Amino acid sequence: MKFLKRGRREGRVRARRVFLPLVLISLLVSSASIARSARSSDPTAVGRSVQKTPCQDGFHIAYEWTDPRGALQKIDISISRSELDASEQALGISIGEFREFAIESEAKIRQEEGLSALDIARQIVERSSDPDWCQVSKDPTSDFNIIMRTNSTGRPESDAEIEKILRTNRQKWEASQKKIYTRLEARLKEYAGEHGMEITPRGIAVNYKSLVRTNVARLRPLAEEFKRTCGSSKKRLLEAVLSFVQNIPYLKTLPVTDGKYSAGVAVPLRVLVDDAGDCDSKAVLFASLWLNLCNYRTILIRVPEHMLVGVAVPFVEGATVDLHSTRYVLLELSCGLKLLPGEVTQYAADFIRSQNLKYQIVN
Repeated sequence: MKFLKRGRREGRVRARRVFLPLVLISLLVSSASIARSARSSDPTAVGRSVQKTPCQDGFHIAYEWTDPRGALQKIDISISRSELDASEQALGISIGEFREFAIESEAKIRQEEGLSALDIARQIVERSSDPDWCQVSKDPTSDFNIIMRTNSTGRPESDAEIEKILRTNRQKWEASQKKIYTRLEARLKEYAGEHGMEITPRGIAVNYKSLVRTNVARLRPLAEEFKRTCGSSKKRLLEAVLSFVQNIPYLKTLPVTDGKYSAGVAVPLRVLVDDAGDCDSKAVLFASLWLNLCNYRTILIRVPEHMLVGVAVPFVEGATVDLHSTRYVLLELSCGLKLLPGEVTQYAADFIRSQNLKYQIVN
């Protein structure tokens, strides 16, 4: 709290700038504390080649890899730079812009509810024994601060009165936070949703369902390539798409890049262009691609520090999980191994068996 003092012939005038806390939801991230992880050695990349050729409006990429059954697979795709940019713009929140939106939203809600800093302070002063000796005005530098001017002439107990007003003001402000929180939270959730994110009790996270669905159309040309090379067999398509995504080398994605928070998830086209991604980025890539090829229910499954995919297909045996009377075959996308549908690591199996998992249906 800062004090601005000025003398006046008829007595002592004290002006105080009062600072009040805002209702803000923390991003729970610090870009300064994040370092890029090095590309890890990935056994799935052995016997694999990728040729990326820049073209007029993007990239042409030719993939060759060996699937778990030892068959050589080949896929060629073209990725538009404009589509890549559009998909990345649709995911993530600028930390600075989000804070600005939150501040503006809170100020607007308070104005609409009659709970601005100035409204609250004036109500308190008007109820004091002599409202004329104390005047409050808005701080021109902030919607959340006030300036209090008092004339203590002939008021030996003025300091005690001032402290009482300030104390009451803080109490009323804190009580008002509870009143506006629901409306503010709704506005922040809407803003996050427009950027492919969602607000959870733990902070801001990726809305995986939205991310998968918005990228289905962008991966349709790649899905057509798989249909061309694999035919109509759903089982063959599943194995081919799984091995394709498995063979993309692992690279941890930064939660914050250039001041934009995306919770460490890269969009599918970025994973393809960079030929790298972590487990949830590769899971989103698989799900978005698979939904072009099959209408069976698909879920993303999160266990501690890892993500898998589950597909409700009747033509594959192996490791499964039953959720609400639906049987899902488990798929490992990023474990450093060449695994068929229904084959999972012991790490994932232990968590699945103990039901230490969260899941989200994406189609």
